[in-house]
Amino acid sequence: MTRVVIVGGSAAGMAAAAKAKRVNKELDVIVFERSKYVSYAACGVPYYFQGLVKELDKLVYYTAEYFRKERGIDVRTRHLVTEIDRSSKTVTAIDLESGKEVKVEYDKLLLATGGIASKPPVDGINLDGIFTLRILEDADKLYREAVKADTIGIVGVGYIGLEMAEAFRKMGKKVIVLGRRSHVLPSFDEEPAKPVEEVIRRNGVDLHLNEKVVAFEGRDRVNKVVTDKGSYNVDLVLLSVGVKPNIEFAKKLGLEIGTTGAIKVDKTMRTSDPDIYAAGDNVETINLVTGRPIYIPLAPTANKMGRVAGENLAGGYAEFPGIVGTAIAKIFDIEVGRTGLTYEEALKEGFNAVYIDIIHGTRSHYYPGNKRINIRLVADKDTHRVLGLQATGEEGVLARVDTAAAVITAGMKTEDLKMLDLAYAPPFAPVWDPLVVAASVIERKFK
Repeated sequence: MTRVVIVGGSAAGMAAAAKAKRVNKELDVIVFERSKYVSYAACGVPYYFQGLVKELDKLVYYTAEYFRKERGIDVRTRHLVTEIDRSSKTVTAIDLESGKEVKVEYDKLLLATGGIASKPPVDGINLDGIFTLRILEDADKLYREAVKADTIGIVGVGYIGLEMAEAFRKMGKKVIVLGRRSHVLPSFDEEPAKPVEEVIRRNGVDLHLNEKVVAFEGRDRVNKVVTDKGSYNVDLVLLSVGVKPNIEFAKKLGLEIGTTGAIKVDKTMRTSDPDIYAAGDNVETINLVTGRPIYIPLAPTANKMGRVAGENLAGGYAEFPGIVGTAIAKIFDIEVGRTGLTYEEALKEGFNAVYIDIIHGTRSHYYPGNKRINIRLVADKDTHRVLGLQATGEEGVLARVDTAAAVITAGMKTEDLKMLDLAYAPPFAPVWDPLVVAASVIERKFK
C-alpha cells in the first residue's frame, strides 16, 4: 500500500490529506500535527476575542476524530516531527503526551509546516507577556492574559494587528498600536490607507506610525515598549509584524529554496525532490501579474495548494497556477481590500504604471443607505492592462475586489473593465458601478 506522510495539519495539510483520500481510497495517509487542533480557522481568532465566536473550538472545521472515522486518515495530533531522512524515507516524531518516539516510512511526503510569526531582534523579546498568534493554543493563552490586562500594546499595522486592535477595544482595553511604516496596511499604497487610520483613531486606538521598536523592558514580564521616539507602559504585547515561511526541514533536507526565502515548488507543488511536496505558508508561488515568484501567506491560497498537492500525491494530476494577491478585512466599521499590484509595486516591477483615486456611491444616490467607497485603480499606460485595485468603504468592497481579481487574472484591459456587464439594481449598486467609473477615469491618464 502506498503511504503518504503529511507534516502539518492546518489548512494545506488537511486539504491535501482529504483530497488524496478522495482520489485514492486505498492510500495510507498519516498526518502529524504538533497542536491538538487540525483544520481550524485561524482567521476567526479576532472574532473570538470580540465575543462573536463564543468558544475557541467553534473555529475548528473538522476534528481529528472526524478525519479518522469518516475519512480514514490517520491523524496524530500533539506529535512533533523531529527528523526526516530522505535516504531511508522515514519521518520521526515525538508524541508530546506520552513522550514516545514514533518512526514511519513514506512513499510520498508533504511538508505543510506553515509559517512562523516574525519577531524583531531586540532586547527583551523573550520576556513573559509578549505573544504571537499562529495556532489556536496561542489564542487561548493570549485571551486568558488579555482579560486581566488594562493596556495592551500591538506591534505591527497589518491586517491581524488592526483586527486585534478592534477586538481588544471591544474587550474594553486601552490599545496602543505601533508601526514602523508611514501608514497602516503595508500591502496598500499610503493614500488609500488613510481612511483606515482615521477609523482606528476615531475608535480610541492610540496609533503611532514611523516608530521602530528598539526594546521591551520589564524584570521578568514585559511592562514597557521602547521605540526610537518614546516608550509606552503596557500590561502585555501582541507581536503582529508578519509571517516568515517555516523552512527548517526543507533546509535540512537540502530542498531548493526560492528567491523569496520560501520553498520552491513547481505547479504540481513538488519540490526539488520528486517524492517530496510542499504546500501552504511555507512555499512561494507565482505572481500572475508579474510572472515572478511571490510569498503571500493567506488561507485561501494554502487550501488550494493543499488540494493540488493531494491530487498529485494520490497519483492524479493538478496544477496551482499562482495568485494575484487578493485580500480583504473588516476593521471597526470599514472594509478594506486589495488585489494585484499597488502603484508602488507596479513601478518597482517596471510597469509604466498610472493610478486614479475616486470616491463613489455603493448604491443609487436616491436609495436609502447609500455609502461611499474609495477606490484606487492601477493600470499600465502602455498596454492599458489592469494591474491592481485597492478599496476601502463601509460596504461594497468585497464585490469590487473580487471582480478586479478576476479582471487582473484574465489579463483584461481598462477598455474591457469599462464595458464589463456588471449587475445593477438600486439596493446593490449605482447604474455606473465604481469599477466602471474608475476604468473610464483612468483612461484619461493614458492620453
